Amino acid sequence: MKEKKTVASVGSIIFDLAVSTPRVPNTGENILARAFKMGPGGKGANASAAIAKLGAESILVGSVGDDNFGQTELQALKSVGVRVDSVKIDQDEPTGTAIIMVDDNGENTILVVIGANATLTPDEAKGALDSWWEKLDAIQVNFEIPESVVAAIIEEAKRNGVPVILDAGPPRSYAKETWSKATIISPNRLETESLVGRSISTEDDLVRAAKEILDSGPEAVVLKRGGEGSLICTSQGTVSVPAFKVETVDTTGAGDAFTGALTVGTAEGMTLEEAVRFASAAGALAVTRFGTMPAMPTRAEVVRFLSSHSRI
Repeated sequence: MKEKKTVASVGSIIFDLAVSTPRVPNTGENILARAFKMGPGGKGANASAAIAKLGAESILVGSVGDDNFGQTELQALKSVGVRVDSVKIDQDEPTGTAIIMVDDNGENTILVVIGANATLTPDEAKGALDSWWEKLDAIQVNFEIPESVVAAIIEEAKRNGVPVILDAGPPRSYAKETWSKATIISPNRLETESLVGRSISTEDDLVRAAKEILDSGPEAVVLKRGGEGSLICTSQGTVSVPAFKVETVDTTGAGDAFTGALTVGTAEGMTLEEAVRFASAAGALAVTRFGTMPAMPTRAEVVRFLSSHSRI
């Protein structure tokens, strides 16, 4: 493994309440779920946990409430090696909460109460990283925090020469000026539609959208397409990276595992295609497990997976 790198995450911390169900119920319908599980999650927290488990020094900037869910999140993050000194504890808003339904195909439907995540300010986020900028090898951010924070962190990272990997999810109508200076933007199909402001129905539509996002300013666009793999778009052209063939249990958190691994790969100086393949392996491992943060794979698991699994 390469020399340990230092990576920061600025993103959401959301406690998950998840049920495994044959299918999502219709309006007014009452059906029996198979299982219930609760635990730590949130796009920022999940990715920062993945980063730590993949071997990098991981710093998380975010906000939780002064409640049991928040304390559980912080303890879980610390247990996998994430530094949480920069996480704000808000006295007025509760920790963010997600209600997740996972059907028999492993697909999820999610309701989110954003809670304390909405209270994080640009000055708080930038201030939390004041002593880290010279040490950072990469930073990742997502759209599950206020737009002003996303814009401020991307701008500050650019000023300090730190590459930014932006998980453009969940879908938000954030202005192009907010995200266009990121180094790598990584949306899924729905998030891509949100970024370009139109629906996408064909592969040609997806490629055109990726090029449009690229023309906005980032160095690269990495589109996550689930079981269809990833699409890399740079000024040199587009490259398709196939997915790994695995049995899907729960897709929740797979994108966060992907983002964490993509950020670690970038920090370690992998080529973009190497970093995406590394990220694809992390995402594939995550979907074989129920849950979010606990499903984030270790470095050893990803290395072993890459050496032994075939691709679709």
